[in-house]
Amino acid sequence: MTPDIVALGASENPDAADARMAIEVWRTEAPSPRLAVTAHGRNGAARAPHMQKLIDAYRARNYVVVSPDCCASAWNDSAGSEADFLLENHLRDVRRTIDWAIANAAALGWTGAHLALCGHSMGAYAVARLAATDYAGRVGHLLLVSPFTSGVRQIEAREKYHPDGIANLRRDVPRALDEWPRHDIFPIIDRLTLPVAVFAGAKDIVAPPENVTELVERLPSKPIYRMLLEASHCLEGGDYRVELLTAIDRLDGIPRASV
Repeated sequence: MTPDIVALGASENPDAADARMAIEVWRTEAPSPRLAVTAHGRNGAARAPHMQKLIDAYRARNYVVVSPDCCASAWNDSAGSEADFLLENHLRDVRRTIDWAIANAAALGWTGAHLALCGHSMGAYAVARLAATDYAGRVGHLLLVSPFTSGVRQIEAREKYHPDGIANLRRDVPRALDEWPRHDIFPIIDRLTLPVAVFAGAKDIVAPPENVTELVERLPSKPIYRMLLEASHCLEGGDYRVELLTAIDRLDGIPRASV
């Protein structure tokens, strides 16, 4: 099965409110009470291999899945290039996707009863922030993979783990050093009282374990937390189907004898 592709916006300017982007829609055979939005990170794509693992897990649990190809990525066809990336625009595109899904619930075969948000890296930051603000009280659960937590910590990780990391960042994403430090989940983390699962890679040097552990320890309620020993930033080292299905079931409070 392949997803339906929906076009949003018309502007080729990735900073525009109506920047051109695509949304991929994975439907269910019959109407479903559950819908998940899966948001990729910086320079990502809706159907990147690690994102497909997340999509497949939600589909296996009878979710309608909506996946944006956010702007300013070298790996999808939405407006802009890697050098145009702004985290605020990434948030905008995830928000546009959620708003579109809510507005088109009936056409999607979604009854509107349960909305899950799932994100990788900066997509994880985007869905966490939106769950704490724009959609507070509306989201059933969060699944965060290799989550970005703050611009300051992200830049510190670049300095610590990446040779020439700051020089390369300045070259590849010119506005990052100015814009990313404006973003931080911790001032609003106490609002994330919904069920949360966090997956992290033990070998990750983009969202390193110490950053993810800080997030886990500061959430208002203890999340489901999985440290994947063979993974770096993108769910490497396994398909993690069992782990992801188990997390989704626990988040939704659904007991199952097997996955």
